[in-house]
Amino acid sequence: MAGLGLRPAKGYRVVLLGSVAVGKTALATQFACGSFPEQCEPSVEELFSKVIEVNAAPALLEIVDTVGAEHLVTLKDLYIKNSDGFVVLYSVCSEASFEAVRPLRERMGRLRGPKAVPLVLVGTKADLDAQRQVLTAQGRALAREWRCPFLEVTAKSKLMVDQVFTQVVREMEALAPPEEVVPAVPTNAQETWPSERFIG
Repeated sequence: MAGLGLRPAKGYRVVLLGSVAVGKTALATQFACGSFPEQCEPSVEELFSKVIEVNAAPALLEIVDTVGAEHLVTLKDLYIKNSDGFVVLYSVCSEASFEAVRPLRERMGRLRGPKAVPLVLVGTKADLDAQRQVLTAQGRALAREWRCPFLEVTAKSKLMVDQVFTQVVREMEALAPPEEVVPAVPTNAQETWPSERFIG
């Protein structure tokens, strides 16, 4: 991490999507602040940011936690249209939250078009094995269907938390369109451009 200050970090906006109480805020807080919130007050959105190193390059992540935005469909659609990558979460203790991610992914497809969407599927609360309703194999199968990475995490102990965000950066980089090379303007630009350009 010592070399991160030497070159500007590439900025990415990552949105956390999933049902209420799956652990979106806990994941973001543990990642960005290194702490686990024992209680979360629902709000419309929370913003977190952190610079991490991925593939030996700095990446500045702006993480949008869509707390309580479930009923604000227009706002959620804006997040989906205008963000670079997504972490789609469900709780392994809630079959309903797992079922809810499929329509969410379909909505992303409608709003973003046919292009591949950079996303990571995450099962939260993996430490609560006694309350588990969704098998690891079910999450893996869905991720295979969506052709995306899959992780199970425990925000409380930070198990696999950092890997979620490293993985989403890799997905965004892999699916990013090649950068356009902007042609250099000749130094004698005014002489080389036709005079018609300056019709006033």
